[in-house]
Amino acid sequence: MVGIRSGEFNYPNDVVLGQGGVILVGDGYNDGVQAFAPDGRFLRKWGGPFGMNIFGPFNGWFATVTSLAVNGSGMVFVADFYNNRIQKFTPDGTFLSSFGDKGNAAGQFSYVTAVAVADNGTVFVVDFGNNRIQKWRPLADKVGQ
Repeated sequence: MVGIRSGEFNYPNDVVLGQGGVILVGDGYNDGVQAFAPDGRFLRKWGGPFGMNIFGPFNGWFATVTSLAVNGSGMVFVADFYNNRIQKFTPDGTFLSSFGDKGNAAGQFSYVTAVAVADNGTVFVVDFGNNRIQKWRPLADKVGQ
């Protein structure tokens, strides 16, 4: 169903499985992510205030979600198209960090359209406006952690 409320979508464009079989849906024009239990029951959403079609450049907000990926620890990576960045969240939607910025230098994006995470934690990003794929390697783990 088209709409801005929980369980409604406006240009849903990606779906991935999170921890425990949680279904995560990229809700493109509602500028958010929605999470559903394996039985289809709505759990939560995030992005902007109330996760309701209000875009912005702030941490945890989006300007058109285009892709989702989940790493082996359950962290969620979201391609934030018009903000030219990837944002990283805990499985419950708590903002952790972001990377990228507008531009054409290494480490900068021009309209990210997809994100994927390899088993070793390497993040691959489709940088649409610059006609390239960028590869981001995770920082080395600290000893004992």
